[in-house]
Amino acid sequence: MTTTRLPLAVVGGGFSGAATALHLTRLLRDGPPVILFERSGRVGPGLAYATASPSHLLNVRAANMSAFPDDPSHFERWLAADAGEPGDRHHTEAGLFASRQLYARYLCDTFDEQGGSRAQRIGAEIVDCRRSPDGFVLIGADGAEYHVAAVVLATGHVAPLPAADPRHVTDPWDPAWLAGLDPSQPVLIRGTALTMVDIVQTLREVGFTGPVIALSRRGLLPQAHRASPPWPLVKMDRGEGATVLGVMRRLRREVALAAGQGVDWRAVVDSIRPITAELWQGWSLDERRRFLRHARRWWDIHRHRMAPTVADQLAGELKRGTLRIERGRLFELESDPDGLRVAWNGHGGVQHVLCQRVVDAVGLASMREVRPGLIDRLMTRGLVRLDPLGIGLDVGDDLSVRGADGATVPGLWALGPMVRGTFWECIAVPDIRRQAAACAARVAAGHG
Repeated sequence: MTTTRLPLAVVGGGFSGAATALHLTRLLRDGPPVILFERSGRVGPGLAYATASPSHLLNVRAANMSAFPDDPSHFERWLAADAGEPGDRHHTEAGLFASRQLYARYLCDTFDEQGGSRAQRIGAEIVDCRRSPDGFVLIGADGAEYHVAAVVLATGHVAPLPAADPRHVTDPWDPAWLAGLDPSQPVLIRGTALTMVDIVQTLREVGFTGPVIALSRRGLLPQAHRASPPWPLVKMDRGEGATVLGVMRRLRREVALAAGQGVDWRAVVDSIRPITAELWQGWSLDERRRFLRHARRWWDIHRHRMAPTVADQLAGELKRGTLRIERGRLFELESDPDGLRVAWNGHGGVQHVLCQRVVDAVGLASMREVRPGLIDRLMTRGLVRLDPLGIGLDVGDDLSVRGADGATVPGLWALGPMVRGTFWECIAVPDIRRQAAACAARVAAGHG
């Protein structure tokens, strides 16, 4: 008599979920089946790569975008075998940068090829999850129930709530807001980081020729990638690594040392990627708050950079005056029949502008601010809790989820952007792919 083994569930079909499912199928060739739940039915794009714009390039070189940490050239080999479309890859002095829609196709092709019959995809939105004697029961939006042995939460970024006035755009990836734009009226973007750059590119691609204003408190723009020799891993002693100030001082010293040897600062910043999570976890809660309050924006513009061709396009916008960067804090946003009236305190005093759209590009929302329905239900059931900063879910170093009582919930895991509060640097492919491999190994160890 044979016993049917319950499947393993991965909830979320973006990169985090797709990569985890792929690793599970590699590890469990004779084990239980794997089911990937994704509301859209599409595997791979997620929020990050769902764009249909060919001008939206990856912010990471193709050489660092393999889905597999143990096969770093996998994406490059796929690119070499794919004919592609005009404009979907850009060769620069800093390396090759592919379009995000091309990368979405890579993830889909890889899932279909390597997931095979062992990984089933179900186009369902999971809205609830409860414990069962042999694992968990997932509940779909249509009421369907799925009995599974273990669950990996990989739902990615938290979607923002809509504003009362649709001219205030909280989700810039919903193309509906682009309809009916008037080139004689400005569009205001709240934020000056990478999402702002994407929005400017999108506006130009759809033919909007009017003025664009980007506003943030400091007016900082992301840096561009540049070619540079590598720099060895920066090792910090316990004292200097224990505070934000200590880390920043050490980085400044390393940058000066590197410059004396003809090495760009970018290589120094990249060199600490392997220990970023360790540094974050070594900080007290007060130090983490200090980083978020005082150093995060500076870190982000140096750590998360633009492809050189994108940086050139942005420089052209600034030179022509079609894009204006403003520093200040927005304190007024009022609906008016003629548009949205906004005001901010800038360095030259208060400025008032009538805009046809205000588009939010202020970074990732925290789960304390916005919780997806599934996470809210899991919290109600005591199966998850937020990390101490309220950024995402509280997990252990092994990515096991902690319940309301702080204890590990057996069989429940989470990874990717939803565990930023624990690891911080886990929103880019090079970081998430390591998490996916590690998470899959731990799940497989208990269900092989």
